[in-house]
Amino acid sequence: MRDDCYYLEDGFWALVENGKVRIGITDYLQRTLGDAAFVELPKKGLETERGGEIGALETAKASIPIISPVSGAIEEVNGALDERPELVNSDPYGEGWFAVIAPRNLGEDLKKLMSAEDYFELMLKKLETDHKRVGTE
Repeated sequence: MRDDCYYLEDGFWALVENGKVRIGITDYLQRTLGDAAFVELPKKGLETERGGEIGALETAKASIPIISPVSGAIEEVNGALDERPELVNSDPYGEGWFAVIAPRNLGEDLKKLMSAEDYFELMLKKLETDHKRVGTE
């Protein structure tokens, strides 16, 4: 987990860089889902809302939508994932990013996202709940 990112409860991160927002999947979620087999990236120019689906990630275990943490237009996509989807697993906060968004309402959107500390606490609670559930089965 990176302290300089903002987080969605759904397991996606947002990193503000020079007024743009780079987005990706958290290490926790990629580990939960398993090895990435295919990434459907959004199209450049796509307009999205915070919480909107902009693509999909397929793994051996599941297919999940890629959720946008902010509203805006897709400015750049990580074409390296077309040939090497495993980057999502090996470097989720680095080379495994999905897209860069030119945000519309950055200040408002960031207020609705979680800090690294808050996301960490949420994941701890989730792990505790999952552990208790497994212990009772």
